[in-house]
Amino acid sequence: MLGSTKIILCAFALLYPYGSLIEAQDGRGYVCLLTDPANQCSAYCVSALQPVIDHLSQEQQDRGTCEVKLNETVAKLDQIGDQLTATQIQIEIHNALLVSNLTKAIPQDLEQRLKGIEGNQSALSSQLKDGQKSTASQLTAIQKTLSEIERKLVLQRYQQIGSRYFYIEHNLVVNWRTAEQMCIDMGGHLAAFQNEQEYNAIAGQLNKANYWLGVNDLAKQGEFISLASGKRATYFRWRKNEPKYNNPTQHCAYVFGHENVMIVLSCTTDLMHFICQSDSNV
Repeated sequence: MLGSTKIILCAFALLYPYGSLIEAQDGRGYVCLLTDPANQCSAYCVSALQPVIDHLSQEQQDRGTCEVKLNETVAKLDQIGDQLTATQIQIEIHNALLVSNLTKAIPQDLEQRLKGIEGNQSALSSQLKDGQKSTASQLTAIQKTLSEIERKLVLQRYQQIGSRYFYIEHNLVVNWRTAEQMCIDMGGHLAAFQNEQEYNAIAGQLNKANYWLGVNDLAKQGEFISLASGKRATYFRWRKNEPKYNNPTQHCAYVFGHENVMIVLSCTTDLMHFICQSDSNV
């Protein structure tokens, strides 16, 4: 910086006397009169260039400050880079240790063990299904046995006539629909007869009263069916001039106990005793 300043000052010192002489020859005014060109010009040039010198000095200082800050910034960036590199190395080491630990923790024969577990599950599932089938079969057998026992208990109220079972209700008097429901509650249906032997055996036990049967022609007048089986009734012992219809509700047959003959009467309004059968075949 000082070298540059000296060069500039020397240049002004050399040029300034020459300029003064030219100006004198041209007849122009003097800026200053030099009696001691070397000393007087040097002091003047320094005074005139001082702002420039100060400016150049300030720029030099500013440039030095910037270089210091730049160097500090670069140093900090280098430090951060080193820290990042160290952190990355630590992460890689940690990941490698984690993979190693996981590899040690997982058995080498894991796949084989899993296959063994799957095989055991399949075997257990098969055994469970077999057990369920066996249990279902046992439950079915138990239910069948219970049904048979229940049936035998129900039939204790019935009497056997031939190959079939009948129950005669001598006390209650109900309409035809209620009589059927009561027979159902006892495990049977309102009775129908398949032959004269059955009819005579029942008729011989009746009081001089009326007893509902399951024989009816509700579906079609004149075509009598068994309420138990839904089939056509096979045996009748009608009273003379029966069946006859005095009103549209007369479709249900009963046994007239005074004469032991069958008559058609109203299914809804008339009340009487009833006869049940245990099966639904006839």
